[in-house]
Amino acid sequence: DCWSSGELAARDGARAFLPTHPGPLSSHHDRAVEVFYQLVGGTADYGAAHAAECGHARYGRTYGGLYPEWSARRPVDLLGHSIGGVTARVLLDLLRRRAFASHPQTSAAWVRSLAALSSPLNGDPVTFALGACPPPPAAPTVLPPTPTTASVLHARSGGGEGGGGEGG
Repeated sequence: DCWSSGELAARDGARAFLPTHPGPLSSHHDRAVEVFYQLVGGTADYGAAHAAECGHARYGRTYGGLYPEWSARRPVDLLGHSIGGVTARVLLDLLRRRAFASHPQTSAAWVRSLAALSSPLNGDPVTFALGACPPPPAAPTVLPPTPTTASVLHARSGGGEGGGGEGG
């Protein structure tokens, strides 16, 4: 748990920090689906069309559910580091598009905020170096900051305890 959810919980015991662990070599779509089912519980359903297009099984692992009550009335604050930020953005898009057959009521309202730290949100430069054409820039979806994301960012930056962060 590289985010030390125990340390974050100790700083802010009023909130729950639920680290997820999607496949490290999975596509962004598959990782977002895995995060969704790790939170709500159930068998990861990557979607019939996606599975056929990518040549893999439609269904993945079954998860118990870290936050089965997740909904628009009980939204989450997503925090992703590096590729986790891209995963969080894809998850938000899948929720917005109601892409989960087992949960047709999803929407972008299931996410209160999204913070991406050191994430390649405009694409990974390695793929462009290998010849991929960069997509046209898209306007980011900006969600308002919340006390949860503010406290996590504050904690990760050193929290005002003598310089904040590396080299400080």
